[in-house]
Amino acid sequence: MADGLRIEMDAAAVVAALNTLGDFAQPYINEASRASAVSVEQEAKARLRRQLVNPTGQTESGIESKPASDGNGYVVVSSRDYMPDLPLWIEKGTSKGKPGSSTQAARPFFYVSVQLEQGAHRRRIGEAVQDAIDAKGLGA
Repeated sequence: MADGLRIEMDAAAVVAALNTLGDFAQPYINEASRASAVSVEQEAKARLRRQLVNPTGQTESGIESKPASDGNGYVVVSSRDYMPDLPLWIEKGTSKGKPGSSTQAARPFFYVSVQLEQGAHRRRIGEAVQDAIDAKGLGA
């Protein structure tokens, strides 16, 4: 009986396919990231509405998901023209500063929405990469 088994193969084609997988998978990853970003956006807006801290709607309307500037996925941003720091003050609260300023408790809406989406985002990204692998012909 033989003590071992030796298999030789030319892996050049597999290595070449794996080297191009990143660029090939990017559209799959972007779509999964878009779904996660939209979910975070919707949850953050809903949290603001439930907290009744957004009487004008400007903070809520400033939350948007959009493609990342480098083309790798999506981002969710919270911006505001008038009082641009207000979303951060709502999220983190305020402390007594200059005379006339007030102390407000934190009412998280943004980061907690991101945390709630982490598990689903990981699942989506895993599925997206697997879909790219299968489409590339490298799957099972």
